[in-house]
Amino acid sequence: NTKDSYLDLISQIERYGIATCNPRECIEVCSDKFRTYLRLQEIGLNQPRTVLIPNDEPETVDRAHEALDNNFPMILKTLQGSKGVGVLLIETERSLQSQVSLIYKIDPYCDILLQEYIESDYDVRVVIVNREIVGAMRRNKITDDFRSNVSQGSEPKKIKLTELEIEESLKAAKAVGGLWTAVDFIPAKNREKEPPFVIEV
Repeated sequence: NTKDSYLDLISQIERYGIATCNPRECIEVCSDKFRTYLRLQEIGLNQPRTVLIPNDEPETVDRAHEALDNNFPMILKTLQGSKGVGVLLIETERSLQSQVSLIYKIDPYCDILLQEYIESDYDVRVVIVNREIVGAMRRNKITDDFRSNVSQGSEPKKIKLTELEIEESLKAAKAVGGLWTAVDFIPAKNREKEPPFVIEV
């Protein structure tokens, strides 16, 4: 597998004492959305409620739905994926089962997350280098879409972070052991007093 070969190359480079932007462990954690979720959960960061759907058996999907304990709509995500690809908005129970079945038919070895949907007009990406924030942008929701990825057509704008958002973003970057990371979050209703919902690193 090409991905594993790439990670093995990172390990080899690290063994030679050559500096890399991020260590292998950070890359592995951040390329798996559930591992990221668990790592951030360990340090108590605020995140959307999330459960794993390990297969497409109807009972498994029902259990995941019950465990999430949330009304529709919900977010369905493949563990790997970027630029908004592999992220779906699910609005009914029938749609949930059919989308899970379709994804597993295409890739029987993939894993899927079911996640609480948090309504917001935008999300925020914070870029962190060596525990210092070097930039932040507001990514507005795309017209007729629930996603806000720039690659999908969102127009980014500058945003001034609150002290709490700065603190939580730095904690998230530290939790994954990253030197150069991007932390994505959905802002809280009261940005000054409530922590943001971290959605990805």
